[in-house]
Amino acid sequence: MPAGSTYRTRGGKVAPKSRERGRHGGRPKVVGDDMADYARALRTQGATVPQIARKLVTPSGKNKGEHPSVATAYRLLAEAEASDDTDE
Repeated sequence: MPAGSTYRTRGGKVAPKSRERGRHGGRPKVVGDDMADYARALRTQGATVPQIARKLVTPSGKNKGEHPSVATAYRLLAEAEASDDTDE
């Protein structure tokens, strides 16, 4: 494999030329800030995590229109709680 091969740039880093063109590596996020805020609001109202997962709807991507898993709802709430802890 040559030293300047494209395989070398795929190790989790975006090549500088790709970055200049506005390309970012990785999978696009499906869960946005609006969905996280809504999940947090439902949680403060006393909804259980499975209920929250049933109320959320994926806005884009392959699973558009479907509900995220309960694990995704737990992760959303954990990330939101972690960001609240760092804000204080």
